[in-house]
Amino acid sequence: MLYRSNTRIAFARCLALSVVACGFFAASVPLCRAADEDASAASEAMPAGASVDTESGTISLIDQKNALIVVTVPGHDDLSFNVKDHPDVLKVIRVGDKLTTHYMEPYVTGLTPAEGAAVTRLTHTAKVTQHSSGADQENFQVLRVFSGVAQVTGVDRKLNLLTVVDKSGTARSIRVSRPDLIEVMQSLKHHSHVRIKYESEMTIIVAR
Repeated sequence: MLYRSNTRIAFARCLALSVVACGFFAASVPLCRAADEDASAASEAMPAGASVDTESGTISLIDQKNALIVVTVPGHDDLSFNVKDHPDVLKVIRVGDKLTTHYMEPYVTGLTPAEGAAVTRLTHTAKVTQHSSGADQENFQVLRVFSGVAQVTGVDRKLNLLTVVDKSGTARSIRVSRPDLIEVMQSLKHHSHVRIKYESEMTIIVAR
């Protein structure tokens, strides 16, 4: 949702763990801040694709060899990016570039009861799906996919919002729109465990 950490720690950790080269964006939680911090904020019935959070930062480190980028975000932990699948990105950005990230509302794509399964941290992959260049900015579309076992802490049947908590203790409120998954959601009980998969799209704008 992207590992959030101190710049050097994030960089070293990415190298040590050989971060999978299937993503542009790798960050730790919280990744859907507006929905995560308060379920009521998420229950404002945002339309599909609506932006629910925005962050701005500055590129502070680029490792060409390992295709890693670190972004410093004032007031927050740093963001670490992996762009190994998109080497062209390294040709159009540089240290000092300003960027703005618009997070879109996440949506559930997989949901099954998992009674007896231990709660895990939600893992994720990410990849750039589009890249366009302009005279004064670069635009990227990124798709992130999250999965793992979480505990149900809330079911809003009116707005079809499911709130879960993973092992890190981070709460996430995610919209359920597929009819088959809504049926599963409505059968869930408070504190039950579920195997969940959800996706979150984001737009990244790098300005010159």
